[in-house]
Order: sequence, then structure tokens, then C-alpha cells
Amino acid sequence: MLLIAVVFGIGLPLFFLSLRLITEVRRDGITVRFVPLNRRPQCWACGDIGGYELVTYRPLRDYGGWGIRSGPKGRAYNVSGDRGVRLTLRSGKMHLIGSQKPQRLASALDTVGLKQL
Repeated sequence: MLLIAVVFGIGLPLFFLSLRLITEVRRDGITVRFVPLNRRPQCWACGDIGGYELVTYRPLRDYGGWGIRSGPKGRAYNVSGDRGVRLTLRSGKMHLIGSQKPQRLASALDTVGLKQL
């Protein structure tokens, strides 16, 4: 019983506090990694991205919560908050990247030549 109390009372909260969404914008593309859950990051080449838009979304209603989620508006990568950048791929698929600083992310996307929709 003590082991269960330690795992759920200390271990689980520490696990949730360790969750991080790492987004990197480089000349060749965008990489998103949800640490410690993703071993391999999700990558999109700049040539595959048709554009982006700054959005305010409702995590529970639009995607069913936080984390790596799928919903009617595509896939979402978010940890907290309700703001982010929605990428629209040339294939028509959409991916939302949650961000506490969406303007900064948008500026980085502009720097690599992506256009705002």
C-alpha cells in the first residue's frame, strides 16, 4: 500500500511536471517533441507546409484535452494554455502546436519563409 501511495502521490505528479513540448524551427523544417513521451520527434519540412495561422483554441472541446491529441481540426501538440500556431500542410492536414509565446513562434516561421494564412 505504501508503494502505491508513493507512486501515485509523488511519482505521478512529478511525471506530469516533467512534461515539456519542445518546438524547433530550422531552415529545413519544424520539429516538435513531447518530452518524455516522444522518443522520435514529429518533423515537417518547410516545403510540405502551405502556411500557418495564429489561433486561440479550446483544448477540451477541440481536441479532447492536452498532450498529443487528434480532433476534427487535425492533430494537436499542447501542454497547457489555449494559444498556438496551426500549420496547414500542402496535403490539407492540419497540426496545432500549442505555445505560451505564439507570436515568437510565428516570427520564427516567418524567418524560414513560411507564410501566414
